[in-house]
Amino acid sequence: MSMQAWSLSVLLVAVFCGVVVVAEVELVPGTRPLNSLDPVQYKDCGHLHKAGYNVSGQHVLYMNKTTPFLIRCEFTKDNAFNVIQRRIDGSVNFAAPLASYISGFGSVQGDYWGGLNAINYLTMQQGNRVLTIHMQDWSGTNQNARYGDFRVMPQDNRYQMFVSGYSGTLPDDFSWHNGMTFHTYDYPDQNNCAVNMRAGWWYNYCAYVLLNGHYYNGGHYIPTSGFYDGIYYKDWNGFGYSLKFVSMVVSTT
Repeated sequence: MSMQAWSLSVLLVAVFCGVVVVAEVELVPGTRPLNSLDPVQYKDCGHLHKAGYNVSGQHVLYMNKTTPFLIRCEFTKDNAFNVIQRRIDGSVNFAAPLASYISGFGSVQGDYWGGLNAINYLTMQQGNRVLTIHMQDWSGTNQNARYGDFRVMPQDNRYQMFVSGYSGTLPDDFSWHNGMTFHTYDYPDQNNCAVNMRAGWWYNYCAYVLLNGHYYNGGHYIPTSGFYDGIYYKDWNGFGYSLKFVSMVVSTT
């Protein structure tokens, strides 16, 4: 294995709505994961933290000790966070098909989506059910929304999402999506939100929170699609303001 570069490519085959979808996991940021020389098959970022890892960045984890996937781990002195989604510069197109959302896409060092299978694994099998949504607007103001219980069901349940136990200073907008299944433009919801808003998400006619939306520079925007499709949190700057930075992280506490 090269010390200069490292790549991961895993073929995933799944059946969704009776259709076989094949997706290739390929998150290649150009450098090796920080634990790439470690033979232990770590199950989540907390497992890495307990083993002594404390440098935030890209790591490789294993679903059920067999399937590797790349993730960004962020560490504090007392906790470890699995970053399942991040938007920082608009370098990755989130108008992606279901197969890509299942496997994950983007760069762990930049914009990326961790993958629905990985999110299901982390929240349901490893108990990383505390979700924190970090957000920053274009003036540099930061806001967080924290949920004590966040779960994403397996593929057979169409990656249905459950969330509760909100705490934060903003109104609780994300709970509007509680109980929703995941949709993309090639597997749209009945209201065609995924098509009109150009992003995979847990739509509820359509969205109070859209973190996978189109990345608009500068904040306020006029949607090119005719629908508010930016990266927004409804009760913070409104539908027509696209945030500069967002990330979704899950942890056990």
